[in-house]
Amino acid sequence: MIDPTTNSIPGAVPPEYRVLNAADAAMVWVLKWSGDPNYVIANKLGTMPSRITGILTEQTHVGSKDKATKMIASPEKV
Repeated sequence: MIDPTTNSIPGAVPPEYRVLNAADAAMVWVLKWSGDPNYVIANKLGTMPSRITGILTEQTHVGSKDKATKMIASPEKV
């Protein structure tokens, strides 16, 4: 008998991944600057690492890096 190579269950529903919005994209930059690797950021935000890479290469959410810079430069007082 051949052992399965993955732990997937036949017929199981694949996991749902979040689509990131502009605020999430800015948070990606903040998390990256704090030292988190892409896969950790993806796990924290409940999305795929490829979406994180798209943001960091500025293929998606153009301008999110500037927004993140402004978030860090002038944090809101709580």
